[in-house]
This record gives sequence, C-alpha cells and structure tokens, in this order.
Amino acid sequence: MPSAPSLNRMVSTACERNPGLLACDFRGAGRMPRTDYSRGASMELKKTERVEVKLPADMPNKYIDETGVQWTYSRCFYCHMNCGIVIGADTKTDRVVEIRGNWKEGTVLCDRMGERGQKAIQMHYHPKRINHVLKRAGERGEDKWEEIPYEQAMDEIADKLQALIDKYGPETLVSSEGTYRSDHLWARTRFFNNLGNPGNVIDPGTICWCWNYTLNMAMVGWPIEAISPVGIDQSDTFVVWGLSASEKYGPQSPMWRQYLAAMDRPGKKPKMIVIDPYCTTQALLADIWMPIYPGTDHALALAWLHEVIENGWYDEEFIKWWSNGPFLLDKKTKNTIRADQVKEGAAHSDFVVWDNLASNILLWNSDKNEWFADGDVDPALSGTHTISLLDGSTVECYTAWDAIKEMAEPYSPQWASPITGIPENKITDSARVYATNGNAFITWGLGGGDQAGPNASRLCITKTILRIICNYIDKPGGEYVGEPGVVQADGSKPFPYRDAEMEMSELVTPEIRKKYIGYDQFRAMSWKGYEPIYDAYMKMFGVPRPMLHQLLCSPVLVYDAMEFGDPYPIKAMIMWSSNPFAWAPDPQRLYKIMKNNLELIVSVEYWKTPAAAMADYIIPGCDSLERPCFTTAEDSNDFVVCGDRGSKPVGDRVMDYDFFRGLGIRMGQAEAWPWETYEDVIKHRISRGVDVDYTTLCEQGTWFPGPTRSFKYAETLPNGQTKGFATPTRKAEIYPTLMEDLDYSALPYYRELPETPLSNPELAKKYPLRLTTGGRVSVLYHSENRVPGQGTRSIFPYPSVYMHREDARACGVRDGDWVWIENERGRIKQVAHVDQAIIKGTVQAMPSWWYPELPAEEPWSQGAFISNVGCLVDGTVRGSDEATGTWTNRGLLCRIYPCIDPADRTDVTVTGDQFIEGDTYFNDQYDKLGCREIKRIDWENDDPGQHPKCTYDTLGK
Repeated sequence: MPSAPSLNRMVSTACERNPGLLACDFRGAGRMPRTDYSRGASMELKKTERVEVKLPADMPNKYIDETGVQWTYSRCFYCHMNCGIVIGADTKTDRVVEIRGNWKEGTVLCDRMGERGQKAIQMHYHPKRINHVLKRAGERGEDKWEEIPYEQAMDEIADKLQALIDKYGPETLVSSEGTYRSDHLWARTRFFNNLGNPGNVIDPGTICWCWNYTLNMAMVGWPIEAISPVGIDQSDTFVVWGLSASEKYGPQSPMWRQYLAAMDRPGKKPKMIVIDPYCTTQALLADIWMPIYPGTDHALALAWLHEVIENGWYDEEFIKWWSNGPFLLDKKTKNTIRADQVKEGAAHSDFVVWDNLASNILLWNSDKNEWFADGDVDPALSGTHTISLLDGSTVECYTAWDAIKEMAEPYSPQWASPITGIPENKITDSARVYATNGNAFITWGLGGGDQAGPNASRLCITKTILRIICNYIDKPGGEYVGEPGVVQADGSKPFPYRDAEMEMSELVTPEIRKKYIGYDQFRAMSWKGYEPIYDAYMKMFGVPRPMLHQLLCSPVLVYDAMEFGDPYPIKAMIMWSSNPFAWAPDPQRLYKIMKNNLELIVSVEYWKTPAAAMADYIIPGCDSLERPCFTTAEDSNDFVVCGDRGSKPVGDRVMDYDFFRGLGIRMGQAEAWPWETYEDVIKHRISRGVDVDYTTLCEQGTWFPGPTRSFKYAETLPNGQTKGFATPTRKAEIYPTLMEDLDYSALPYYRELPETPLSNPELAKKYPLRLTTGGRVSVLYHSENRVPGQGTRSIFPYPSVYMHREDARACGVRDGDWVWIENERGRIKQVAHVDQAIIKGTVQAMPSWWYPELPAEEPWSQGAFISNVGCLVDGTVRGSDEATGTWTNRGLLCRIYPCIDPADRTDVTVTGDQFIEGDTYFNDQYDKLGCREIKRIDWENDDPGQHPKCTYDTLGK
C-alpha cells in the first residue's frame, strides 16, 4: 500500500517551519527496553562493529570515506514511508556494513532497521534468504527443491505460461501481490496489459487503502485518505480514526514525530480525537478517546453527519458553489436528473439545478465546469420543484443536499450509541470539535477507519461528505488535494512520467476488460468504476490515472475461478512479495486450491514463505538495499522520491522489474521493454520536464512539481476554465455520481454486520466476544520480520490477543496464557495479553501470523494456520461490501478459552468418578475441541462441496 499523499513534503514543510525538529533525538521515544539478543547473526555484527565515521554535510552520492566505505543515497522500503537513508558498503567486498538515516531529511532509523541498520543488514544477508532459483522437485507440500540457473527458470516459466495461455487464454493468469514492497507495480501491470490479461490481481489493498482511494477519486479527484495532513502545524483538529499513529511505522517515524511536534507547538494547541477500541499511545494524549465497538465505525460517521447538519456546523457557501449539492434528484428514485432528460441534444454527463434568479431549471456543463447561462445565476441549495421531462412526464425533485439531510436525519447519537458503545454526549461533543474547532483532518486508518465488510464503501462516502460540507478539502491543515503537475497551455508536461503512463492501459480492449474477475459484481473496483474516473482524471491532468489501486479482484471470486472454472479457469499464479496465506480470507481453502487446481505457481520472494513453499519456482527477489528507487507511491503522491542502489544484488536476486521484463521479452513483448536496467527506466522518466540528472536527483531525494499550495480548485487552467475537481462533474461530489452510474446507492446508509449481538443474538450467546483483527506492531509489520535472526522476532516472539481483564477472568484466562480463539469458521491459538486498555467485550488479535521456524512441508506448512486470524474472518460474498468486495475482518464474534496446559496440576485433585462424569476443567476444555476446524485438517479427503460457489444468489445480499 502507498505512503500518505505528500508525506515527505509534509516533513519538509514542518522542518522548515521548525528547524529544531531535525536536531531532536526521538530514538528513545516509545522504545522497548534494550535487551542483549547477541546470538546468531547479531553476534557477527557485534564482532565487526565499526568506528563512527563523520560524513560531510554536503556529501555527494557514492562518497568513499577514509575507511574505504562507499556511501549511497537510497530509500527504505521496510514500510510505506520510504524514508531517506544512506547505505555504507565496503568497496573491497561490496558488503553493506552500516546504514544511517539521511540527515538532510531528519530520518531516524526505526526498530525494524536498528539504530545503525544492523537489523536490515541481518535481513539482507540472512542465511534463510532465497539467493538462487528453487525449482520444485517433489509434490506440492513436500518442500523438495533443486537449484537451477535463473535464465533456465525464466525459459521454463515462459514456456509453461504460454502453453496455458494457448489452452485457456491470457486471462488464465492471476497475480497475488503484497503490501507495496517495491515501486515496480507498474511493471507487473505493463506485463499483464501486453499479455492481454484483463488485470486479474488479488491484493491486501482490497481491505486496506485502495477502496478508499477509489471513492476519494470519484468524489474529490485525488486520494485524500492519508495518515497525516500536509502542513500539520496548521491543523486544529486531528481525527485519528482506526490508526495507531505511534505504532504504524514505529515511534521513530516522521509521521509520529510530526504529531508530537504539532501537539507541543506554541500558541493554540490542536485537539485530538481518537476512535479506537484499544487505548493506544495517542489515545492517552487525546482530548476525546472514543472506544468504539469494532466494525461499527460507519454508524459513528453517520451520527457525526447528523449532528453537523442538525446544528448547522457546515459551510453553506462551499456546498452551494463548489459541490454538487444543488443538483436536482428525482425525489422518488433518489437519482440525479440529467440534462438529456430535459433538453434535446444535451449530454447525459451534464446536470440540472434550480436557478433562483430565473425561477427555472438551469443546466450544468460538466465538461467545461460552468453553467449553461449568460450572466448571474443563483443555484438553489434546498427546495422542492416539479419539472417537466422531454417525454412529457413531470417529476418532483429536490436537491442532493436536501437528500443528504433527509438521509442523515434518523442517524442520531441516540441511534448510534447502542450500536457503537459510545455515549451520546461523547458523539455530539466529538462532532462539534471536528466541525467547529478550525481546520480538521481525518486520518486514514487501516480499512479506512477500521471498517471493512458491508459498510466499507459507505463509510468512505460519509467521511468524504463530512470533509466536503465542513470545507476542509484542499485547505491548509485539512485534506490535501495534490496534482501530478500542471499541463502547460501548449500541452507540455513539466513533470516526470507517472506510474500510470508506464502501464500501457490503452492495450486493454473493451472485450478484454469484460473478462476481469468481478467485472459485473464488485463494480467500483472493476473497469466499470475505473473508466469514469480515468476520463475525469485525464481531462484535468492530461495523463492517465493508475490501474494499480482500483482494479483489485475479490479473492473469493478468484477462488471460484481456480476451483470451479467460473467464469473461466485460472490455472497460473504469479506471487511477488506476497504471502496470501497471511492476508487473504479463508487461507485454508486457498491452500487446497493452490495445491490441487493450479498448474503453474511462481513466487518472487525474499523468503520461503508458506505460500512460496507451494510454488513451482521461487525466484530470489532484491530487497531495497540492492535496487534503485523512483516512486510516486503508485501515483498517490504528487511528488517523486528517488534513491540509488546501495550494493550489487546478492547471488541471483533480481528486481521485480527485471523479472517482468525478462518474462515479457520471452513472451513477445520486446518492444514494450526498451530499458535494460531500472536505472535506464528512471533516466527515461525524468527525461521529461525535470532539469536534474539521475545522480543529482538521488542526492536531492525528492522532486516536487511546484510549491505546496491550497485552494487549487479555484485556479484558472491554461484553457481559461476554472479548475474545479477531477471528478465526473468537476465538483466536489457529496452525491457520488459514480455510485449511481454503477447502480449502487449514492446516499450512504447503515447495514448491521452479519455477526453482532444485535444482528445475530443467538450466535452471540455461543460466541460472546467481539473480535477485531487490527492488532499490529510496527517491528513485525504485516506478515514480515518474523524470521528468527533478524533482531525483530525476538521483540515480539508470539502472537498476542488483547483482552480486558474482566473478560479474561470470566474465560479463565491469565495474562501470558496460550488461548484458543474460536468462531464458526475455525480456531486459532495466540497468547493472551490481559489489561484494561481494550474495552470490555472486545478482543483484538494480531493478524498475518506464521512461524518460519517450523518446517515448510505438510502438515506444518510453517504454521500458516496455527495462529493466523485470517482463518476466522468472513471472506464470503455475504460478508463483503457490495461495491468494492472488501470482506469483514472487524466486528466478528468469537469465544476464547485457555489451551490445556500440561503443567497444570489440578488433575491431581480429580477422582476417576468425577472425570467420567465430565464435570471437570479438562472435560470442559476437551469438549470445546469439537470445533469443525479439526475436520478440515485432512486436505486430500476434504469434501469439495464444503466450499460452494459464493454468490449473492446463494448467500443473500
């Protein structure tokens, strides 16, 4: 997933305003107590610890110090921040010996890297890293391999993939991707587009950021879902929604240091609202902490909207002139009235308002961002009117703003309080602070604010409505709207080639697009949703928008294509930096499908993960120390971040670009890949509009398209038009016309999740605890950094489930106990962390867990299903958002009970009669082992009918 839009610019801006920020030492903030883990790889590092060498402040790239170490300006990819680093490599051996933060950017190395990069170096040279191609030598699941040359492997992969394409078509291939481990996603897309594939991709972004991106683009023309505001020192209110800001990227990250500096700034102090069921570090600093029941975030957002409207805490002028609030809707159908319904020859993309001055209808020209009128106009923001249509009928209309007010009216704090668990007065107080305290910013939390499943898209719509009507869009300290660069009057583009321009999306014909998995089902994340946003973006900026975020298939639908051949057989998978067993829903089903149904699996990886162990070929991947970087964060940033490679690749490790280029050339795509190296790619991309060379850009680190500015929607374009927003209407859309065009409700509403005490009280009797799967720690970062010997796993050696002590007491659980977490879908085990930081009745389990120290062969599979909370999530269509396909991983129901402890001596007090009668602790615990999870261990004999095709027809909407 991408970094926050303009985050590095935010850091630069804040440091300019507060020069002392760079000099502060934040390395101790939030750190774990220092412990001597000097074993294995870390022991070697201690033996070779270097004497501190002072580097010149104006150091050139590839500077060689007096000890013979060459220092390279590079970028880190150990998380989404892509902080600037300098890598020191011995010129005699080309071995990386030290890493430092780039002092020009104020980088402080995090706990994933170590204070001098020792953990990153241990990861880079770890003996368990894949350095040469592994080809499967036995059956899948046996973990038998042979090393073969890289070129031989690529030839074999190309031949096998081509044979499958000849039999089934290019659509038979699917890509499984991870969480933004390189800046080469456009290369995968380029390969797929040249192949004739419709863009079949599964990615954790489906439940993370990408659906928020899609709806942000549809409503304001830019991905405003970010983790920190640009110009954070101008924000008066931070709404930290579903984000552990101090933990996400670590306490040393620029994001958290920016928050701390902003909270301690002179003058008016900003207020912080924290919405999270767990009392995070920032919750302790908050003015208002709202411990919400997981999965009910949309109910809170709707109650906020109700309060903002009810109390008049909105900007009527902004809504009237810059949003589509005045557009007329059919009062009965709630659909907009289009210009071609009232005027012969008018465009369907134009809209209708009521003009108070003329007492008549007035048409809006979406293409030119202006009224079809001469002289003054006064669009009505409220009111009911009866108008005549071309077919001779009449229709009663009201404005989109009135429709939103009508929609929000029943969602009062009184309604939301029992759903969310938050007192009514706290809902009202927090809404007041957000709307009236000055410039406000809502953070992007995982899942857009801890909300996935049926309410996902509607939560994003509601939050974006709040941002628009309170006039926080493209405002200092509010929600920044970027741009790739300003296209000049002569059509020239003074900015580097964007990721989207490298994708070649124009090759995907309408016929091919219809083959996309989920084309007609989860339409917002398919080509149907992509195309209107593409048109608006291209019209505004003169460049295409990326495929990378929006075209993500529902994993469940891909499973159906793999297992049942519906709508066609998928027989090949390329996984790169992706361990889908750790993030995908129903990983056990995926395991069985990959083992029995796929004919070709290729993994480009650092480690032999559980998913990679199922592959036919494992290709060794380069990490960020041995590859250059040039990223726009998949075009979510308006700036470019650049860095050089710190050392040559170890063994046969290859960059993702090299893999897809090599495969593409072997499959007839030579003309599409003219750049032999990634450095050549970067030089090509900066050849347009950038007056710096590659080396200078690496030293500079970041390239901006221009000075940071706000209120860009009011600027005049070279063609004389008022800029507006890059949306289908050129307005900030409080009524998202994209949703209407895709035959979804554009007006948000609340749907109770399938598993809550309110929706399913009988199930809640058996599974009384609410489960959320958001318990992440920065040092592990998603499913990474768990291999012993990196210096990270020893800090958090086992997965934890966080419980309130009263819940733990009721369950017979003590702090530190291994416990079972069980629901209707399965059972996993984690270690109980008992305190009062989490609200009573809710438990938070760590996700993405696997055990690299366990064998890779069956039945161990590196513990992929022992503690993996993905085994418990609702990945069915029933539990998915109808527009985006996000599945429910918050707000589930479960029960928790202790694992049987063989050291427990209560059995010495149990008589034989008592044991036979079943009235003992041991009988009780063994009875609970009747969960159907045990019945799914026998992979070979498992009934395939256990996994019927998932459709709305069979499961219900």
